Amino acid sequence: MIRKTSLALALIFSFFFINAQDAKKDTSYWQFHGFFGLNLAQTSLSNWQGGGQDNIAFSGLVNLEANYKKDKSEWVNRLDGQYGIVRMNNTKFWQKNVDQLFFMSKYSLYAFKKHWFYTVMADFRSQFADGYKYSGDTLKTAISRFASPAYIQLALGLDYKPADYFVATLSPIAGKITMVSDQTLANAGEFGVEKAVLDTAGNIITPGKKAKYEFGGRLTLKFKKDLTKIVSLDTYADFFSNYMKDPQNIDVVWNTLVAVKITKYFTATLSTKVLYDHDATIKYDWNNDGKYEHKNDIFGPRTQVLSVYGIGFGYKF
Repeated sequence: MIRKTSLALALIFSFFFINAQDAKKDTSYWQFHGFFGLNLAQTSLSNWQGGGQDNIAFSGLVNLEANYKKDKSEWVNRLDGQYGIVRMNNTKFWQKNVDQLFFMSKYSLYAFKKHWFYTVMADFRSQFADGYKYSGDTLKTAISRFASPAYIQLALGLDYKPADYFVATLSPIAGKITMVSDQTLANAGEFGVEKAVLDTAGNIITPGKKAKYEFGGRLTLKFKKDLTKIVSLDTYADFFSNYMKDPQNIDVVWNTLVAVKITKYFTATLSTKVLYDHDATIKYDWNNDGKYEHKNDIFGPRTQVLSVYGIGFGYKF
């Protein structure tokens, strides 16, 4: 797992490094933006499928952009990563409390009028490390891993960009791949993939699918701007509808980062993430009877909400 995570990070950061080297040859076409933060954070979670608990913990986040713009074309690349660890009272091990990885690349070409561009976009979303359920000092079965789940999306459509700080992308042609690389999780049908077929004795006849493919339409909205000299807002919302099955059920991903600059290297941040996927099953067994029949039990799609409030080192460029 560590090797897979390290390889993924190496490939991503190599991409930005190569772009940075190319930019030295012609810096007029490249722009680089970023934010690094290390925080002492208070975290609250609601129906969060990846695991975790409310706590006070250390976390780090990074947001990087490498954008190329020349004449009537533009190439935007973005990397967002966030990871946090915590050691709860009376436990013998460290555990994660926040974990997300997102990479997006989009190419746009002027289409018509003043603000419309043809665009093609691809992105990848997953997490860095395993997620578990915990009970005291007992480490439970993993409920998520790197690339379990992972989401790959491809889209073709139009950008509407009336200002540098706002862009709306409408993609009537879009594909979404849900990957579950861990066979145990795939057999259980986690994250919406087709689960394993069992015989009457509980033996696996057909293993669970490791991928689910969807074809539909997509709308993304991005707003990034310095609201004042010390307050910046970066928010990104993604809506996807599967044409082939229940198109009225909209998958939602909405990320927001608010940064308040206190001093040159001291920043307060609020980062939030809202997820909804009708095919993802949130499980909460209130009375631990394994039946999910109690009125307080949860077994089905739910809105997942994660928020991290932090104050600590922050550097923006």
